[in-house]
Amino acid sequence: MSLGVTVGISFGALFGLILIWFLVSVLKSFIVVAQNERVIVESWGKYNRTLTAGFHCLMPVRDRIRKILWKHNQISVNKYGTETIQMTQTLVHKIDLRESLFDFPLQSIITRDNVELKIHLMALYQLVDPVRVCYEIYDLPLAVGNLVKTTLRSVIGAMGLDDTLASRDEINQLIQQKVSHICLNWGFKLNKVELLEIIPTKDVQIAMNSQIAAERIRRASIIEADGQREKVRTEAEGATQKMIAISKGRQQVTILIARGQADSKTLIAEGEARALKVLAEAVKPFKVDATQYLISIKYLETFGKIATSSSRSVVYFPLNTNLVGEFRTILNTGKK
Repeated sequence: MSLGVTVGISFGALFGLILIWFLVSVLKSFIVVAQNERVIVESWGKYNRTLTAGFHCLMPVRDRIRKILWKHNQISVNKYGTETIQMTQTLVHKIDLRESLFDFPLQSIITRDNVELKIHLMALYQLVDPVRVCYEIYDLPLAVGNLVKTTLRSVIGAMGLDDTLASRDEINQLIQQKVSHICLNWGFKLNKVELLEIIPTKDVQIAMNSQIAAERIRRASIIEADGQREKVRTEAEGATQKMIAISKGRQQVTILIARGQADSKTLIAEGEARALKVLAEAVKPFKVDATQYLISIKYLETFGKIATSSSRSVVYFPLNTNLVGEFRTILNTGKK
């Protein structure tokens, strides 16, 4: 083969390669951007513009798309139920502006009272400034992940075990407040941070279960003691009410007996008064005092009782001449 033929073939091959490269560059200059995506275009290595949703044409050779380093977490579960998180790192040329999720692997953290905890953290984020995402920081996921982890260690390290378990909302708010203003400088907006799981070690779990059991026993003892106290108080109040009821009943009985006796004496007095009045009318023709007459009758009845009570007793009675005189007057009047 002659030299001219060789040179011709070489120039033909070179021209073909240049043509193929030009066609490939022209095809790559056409790009379609989806909704909620952005593409950064550079001209000769300098920022040119940001492409929004739609069809765009780039200038071959001069324009190129800026790529960023991004990481994704892939969660897999084996047959034993163990969860593993695998991180993949890729270069992407389209920046997704939709809200996304950062799922952090378990973090081992020591609390203020030297208790080891494993924390499963999740973060909701959104890329709000594509230019800052590309030019302000190189590895954005690594920077945000380390910043959130160190902030989490700082917050929980200043708290005790009980405060950590009971203050999830406060921990989420503290982390978000400390990280958000830094991430905004990178075009990264941290919308929400959530603690999915707080897992103590097995020894701590055993101690917590023992503490819970002891607390339940203590509460049961307190409730039982309160029940016994209420029982004793109720029984005492019942006995008191019983005594009060009995006393009131006896008081009512005494009052009724006294009223009955008073009414009886009143009736007897009224009867005697009527009898005396009738007697006074009966002895009026004899000009005898009815009262003296009754007294003389009682006097004589008393003599009779004394005389029949004992046959060997000698009793001296005073002689009331007025009473005997009244009685004698009635007898003499009756004879006439």
